[in-house]
This record gives sequence, structure tokens and C-alpha cells, in this order.
Amino acid sequence: MSGDRTSTSDDELLLRLTVVSQELAVADDELAAQQRQIDDLVARELDARHTVSAIARSVPVPVVVTDAAGSVVEANQAAGTLFGIAVGRLSRKPVQAFVHPDGRGAARDLVSRAATTGHAEGVLVLTPRTGPVREVRVVLTAGGRHPDGRTSLTWVFATQPGAGTPDERAADAAALRAVSGLTALGIGDRSLHDLLTRIAVLATTAVVGASWTSVVLGDPADPDELAADSEQAQRMDGAQWRTRQGPSVDARGGDAPVVAHDLTSDPRWPDLAALAGELPAASAVAVPIRGQDGARGVLTVYGRDADVFGADVQVDRALVFAEAAAAVLHDLQRIDELRSTAENLKVAMSSRATIEQTKGLIAGWLQCSVEEAFAALSRLSMDRNVKLRDLAALAVADPSRHDLQPLLVEALGRVRRESPARGR
Repeated sequence: MSGDRTSTSDDELLLRLTVVSQELAVADDELAAQQRQIDDLVARELDARHTVSAIARSVPVPVVVTDAAGSVVEANQAAGTLFGIAVGRLSRKPVQAFVHPDGRGAARDLVSRAATTGHAEGVLVLTPRTGPVREVRVVLTAGGRHPDGRTSLTWVFATQPGAGTPDERAADAAALRAVSGLTALGIGDRSLHDLLTRIAVLATTAVVGASWTSVVLGDPADPDELAADSEQAQRMDGAQWRTRQGPSVDARGGDAPVVAHDLTSDPRWPDLAALAGELPAASAVAVPIRGQDGARGVLTVYGRDADVFGADVQVDRALVFAEAAAAVLHDLQRIDELRSTAENLKVAMSSRATIEQTKGLIAGWLQCSVEEAFAALSRLSMDRNVKLRDLAALAVADPSRHDLQPLLVEALGRVRRESPARGR
């Protein structure tokens, strides 16, 4: 009879351990699935398309993102105005549908070249849903990938490609390429400093008369980040922060662009003017970089000569790059928050996995159900004022240790006495 009882007890223990193993396997599968979801979410947020979207929304020029065939994935308000259609109705429509029939072959050629080489530009004639036929210059840039692996294309349009002198048209084309370059910024593989430096380089290219550009984030006296495309821009920044005067200082503390036509004689900044003869730049346009809670910094475009920033279009172009910097900052902040959340979830899931493993271990030690094992572990945690995950880690680290078992037996006894319905 004793042998039969032993055999029955062994069978019950084997059955209990089998159930525990199955429950742990299910928990492990759930944890793995959650981990994959987190990793996929982080990867999607790091995709270049998110940066393109943020920049497209921030700039006042028409920007459209399409798949590799030219069908619209998203567009900004300026693009809706250009095509004469509400932005929400542009989705999934081919850009070629808005091109004059005689130019659709050229549009297909642009798409093909951009998908193959990463870049293409040319002139198209558009037929908007409302409004007159118009000629536009367009730059296409290959960017991020869709979930199915296809490359996306970003289209940036200029609405007056033939206006002005040859030099002005060349400058407009360079500005369009610079704005297109913004959409190629890769958040996932560049530091904040590198991103802001790239924005500075592109701004110098885009603004007529510009020689150098800098971006300063935070309080100029104690900046969070400094980026510039040249030593000359750094020297100009340093002189302004040293004297506490200048267009960058005023723009950082205000809410509007500040234009300096001649820094050597501007009465607004006498201390800076006294140094101007030693400095490389004679003019500047400073634009605040705005965040949701106010000014985050300032982008300053410097000109070697005086009176080179007289046109509104130059200020408008500087604004485009300041807004792009703000969009990049917002995107980086969101990604940092997502990464932090993901790390916290990983820690939480790791703790959960340890606890699940410990429940099975204790169930085997005490020959009880998994629910009772967890109740005993929780009670011991409360009685001893030790975190549950620390107790679990202690048990899992050395499953052969016996000093925890008497404490868990006592804890289980108290649980059963306090909850008779759970007793055996």
C-alpha cells in the first residue's frame, strides 16, 4: 500500500510539474510576442518616413510622399493647394494623374530615375483639379521603406521654375534641392549634432546671399547643443553671446525673425558693432526655433557682405530650415520617449519572466498550485519587506537552495489560514 501511495504521489507531482511547465511556456510565448511588438514599434518610429512626415508638415512648400510607383502616401497642406484638392483626398492617387498628358512619360522617367539612383529632378506641367495649368520644378528623393519593403519617394515642388534671371533660377533650383535634402535626414542613424549640422549646411545652400549658418539650442549662455557649418559661424555666435547683443540673441528671446543688414553700424547692438570689424560676417538673418513650450533655440544665417538679406523670400527660406529643425527636435524627443518606454517594458517583462519561472519552482517545492505558489511568494515579500522580483531572482539564481523553502511553507500556511477557500 505504501508503494501505491508513493506512486500516486509521484504521479500527482509529475502532473503538477507538467501543468506548471505548460503555463510557463504560454507565459514565455506571450512575453516574446510583446517583445517583438515593442521592437517593431521602435523600428517603425526610427524609419526615415517619420522624419519626412514631420518635416513635410512643418515646411510651407509643397511636399508629397509616394510609394515607388508614384501613388501618394501622404502630403502637406501646400501640396493640396498645388494640386487643387483637399489633402485627405490625395491619398493613394498617383501624382502622374495631376500631370498634363503630354508630360506623363517624363513623370514616369523621374520616378524610375529616383527609385534607381536615389535622386531625380526636372520640370513638369501640372493640371490641378481646380485652378489653371501650371509649370513646376520638382525634386524627387528616395527615402524610407514601407512595411512591405518598397522604397518611398519624396517629391518637393517649386511653383515658379521659370521666373527671374538665370542666376535667380539657379538659386531657386539650389534651394529646392536643399529643401529636398531635409527629407533625406535619417533620424535613426545620426546624432542630434549631426542632424543640426546638416540642416545648417542645407540652409546656407538655400538662402541667397548666405555664407555660413549655425543652430543653437537652449540658453545661449549655457546651450544644450551647438551646430554650425563653419568656423566663421561659430565666431559670429561667440561674439553675440559674449556681448549679449545681436540678431541671434534677440530672435532667441523673441517670437519673430530678426534681420541685420549691416552689423558694423546697426544701432540696436553697439557692443557687437564695435567688434564687427574683426568678425567675418556683416549681415545676418536669425530665426527662432519654436517648440510646443516656446522658443527652443535659434537658427542664424550669416552673410559675408552687408545688405545681402533684403528680400522676404530669404527670410522665408531661413524660416523653412528653422521649422525643419523644430520638427527634427520633436521627432527625436518622441523617439527618446518611445525608447524609454520600451526599455521600461523590457525590464518589466524580464521581471515577469523571472516571477513566472519562480512560481513553477515554488509549486514544485511546496507541491501546491501555481496560484498558491504566487500567493506564498507575495506574502513572504510583504512580510519581509522585500520586493517580489528580488525574491524571485534569489530563488531562480539557485533553485537548489533550501533556506527559502521553510519561509515559503510558513507563508503558504498563513495564506491558507486567511483564505480557507483556497486550502487543500
